[in-house]
Amino acid sequence: MTTVWIEKNGPVYRIRDLVRGKKVTIQTGYPTKTSAKNAMVQFRAEQLQGNALMPRGGQITLADFVGEWWPSYEKTLKPTAVNSEGNRIRNHLLPILGHLTLDELDGQVTQQWVNDLEAGVGPWPESTRGRRKPLAAKTISNCHGLLHTICGAAIAAKRIRLNPCSSTMLPRREPKEMKFLSDPEIGRLITALPPHWRPLVMLLVATGLRWGEAIGLRAGRVDLLAARPRLTVVEQLQELASTGELVFQSPKTAKGRRTVSFTTKVALLLTPLIAGKKSDEVVFTAPKGGMVRTRNFRRIWVKACEEAGLPGLRIHDLRHTHAAILISAGRPLSAISRRLGHSSIAVTDLLYGHLREEVDEGILAAIEEAMAGVRAEDLEAELDEELTDVLADAA
Repeated sequence: MTTVWIEKNGPVYRIRDLVRGKKVTIQTGYPTKTSAKNAMVQFRAEQLQGNALMPRGGQITLADFVGEWWPSYEKTLKPTAVNSEGNRIRNHLLPILGHLTLDELDGQVTQQWVNDLEAGVGPWPESTRGRRKPLAAKTISNCHGLLHTICGAAIAAKRIRLNPCSSTMLPRREPKEMKFLSDPEIGRLITALPPHWRPLVMLLVATGLRWGEAIGLRAGRVDLLAARPRLTVVEQLQELASTGELVFQSPKTAKGRRTVSFTTKVALLLTPLIAGKKSDEVVFTAPKGGMVRTRNFRRIWVKACEEAGLPGLRIHDLRHTHAAILISAGRPLSAISRRLGHSSIAVTDLLYGHLREEVDEGILAAIEEAMAGVRAEDLEAELDEELTDVLADAA
């Protein structure tokens, strides 16, 4: 039986309820008793349906709610995601929105927040110095997605009824241009690299592994004695941006766990790197030993790319190059998707489907060229002769 009642509070009426033995104001500010009664009837109906909001649940600030929500959410994330999501909360959500209550967060507020992030407007955390800079569209999308998740948790906790992020207009994300290396360009790049790094880059081109999968590859996951040399991907090595800590974690997608074959030439390059190593030791190390750190390798990479006449080339473009090689060889997208560890073939088609169309156009052009010396009337005459022979046989 409900305990909700109405009482006068100065010039207005309010709705009250007992929550764990304490009197709590559900809503206040009604000018007449009738308007308060109508609101109370609606509240009782929502209670019976299980849709009633927590009394004054939306009065908690975003900062306080995130403090309640984060410990449970954090347990669902990989270490790198804990680092990146935590940085977004500390740098881009709470400094601007943290003082607002959940009830004060609405579509207009979240839209202005997105606009400010794009323009580089707003306060930084107290612990930092300097001015806020405009954020890239992808970063803004990630921040907005995180706030959407937080507000979704507030809805589940019956603190608010609607998600203020549901209709936000986000800045357009321009896709990064993919670069695909030709055989001569691959050769120039390998030559420009110091000898220590050539096997690693050769493996990236030959297998399409993600960077973290390659530098986190352990000796025990490589089988050089198989009829077709292969490696097994079960983890990747990532560096936490905020602390520089190196952590092993599961692959990017569930289908990232996979076995990838490679050529004998690559196997010969890997043999001396694996010889004498324990199964849990990484194949690729820094020149003086220890794990490969991305920021250190990037300096070498940029210099080699410039010497090879490939400025602006990204490490991930080697993965794109591998996919392009497979497509040019006529391999089906399903096989390429499995080899790259994509979450679905749809991802592969979205990224590389246009290359398949280009290959198809090339095939058609080759057929057209091969048939250039054949006249249409000659084909028609041959068809007429074949048809006559068929009719004669039928008779």
